[in-house]
Amino acid sequence: MKTWLITGCSGGLGRGIAQAALERGENVAVTARDTEKIKDLAAQYPDHAKILYLDLNDRKSMRRAVSDTIETFGRLDVLVNNAGHGYRAAVEESEREKIEELFETNFFAPAELIKMVLPIMRSQKSGLIVNVTSVGAVRGALGNGYYSAAKGALELLTEALAKETKHLGIRTMIVEPGAFRTNFYGEHLLGTSRQIADYDVLADKYRKEHLNDQHHQPGDPVKGGKVIVETILSGNMPFRLILGSDALQAAEQVLEDRLKEAKAWESVSRTTDYR
Repeated sequence: MKTWLITGCSGGLGRGIAQAALERGENVAVTARDTEKIKDLAAQYPDHAKILYLDLNDRKSMRRAVSDTIETFGRLDVLVNNAGHGYRAAVEESEREKIEELFETNFFAPAELIKMVLPIMRSQKSGLIVNVTSVGAVRGALGNGYYSAAKGALELLTEALAKETKHLGIRTMIVEPGAFRTNFYGEHLLGTSRQIADYDVLADKYRKEHLNDQHHQPGDPVKGGKVIVETILSGNMPFRLILGSDALQAAEQVLEDRLKEAKAWESVSRTTDYR
């Protein structure tokens, strides 16, 4: 039996992960900013679910959630950095305060949470850190540049972390979801109020007010949560787990294009070497 700490469990993929882990008999610190939305999990799994308040913009709540997890279950085996939100704006239209908050939620806070749990995992000589990023970290999408940048930063941090902690018995995994039927495209999505007319021709493709969220995304958060938990508990994990046919198609296309371009310009790239 493992002990999990999962952020952003009030809905979507985070709740799917928590539900799947609890169904498997795991101990789970189920966290959210609004704990009323997750109390039903404690009622369903009173012996295995611990409901905790955690706000990624509140370091005290993060430290308290980690210490309460240890106090309740005696150890911490799996950290899942899942919570996050998007921001739609062309690069030039972006607002500094919203960019800073976006990076705080999607990058700096998860990085701090990792640092909080590493001493525990080092003392145990075991642990797993799972960072949920996005297919947006694989390629920058129109009007989604800063979100992609924040998630891409978390992916590169995870790559370095994997090299730094492997000898300590601590493993890492990145989850790259595509579009899932969650509130990501609804109330949790932020948009810019600084609109520039030259970008109006693209507005229907990226501005929040032009997005009509009909919940037709291909991804099922319940299925996604089960896949993540089953993959972890199987012991046979990839470093990157792509979730969704849309994410898989996008990732394959980006990687193929990058390799093709690198090969096409190989002779030029080599000209800068000392000889």
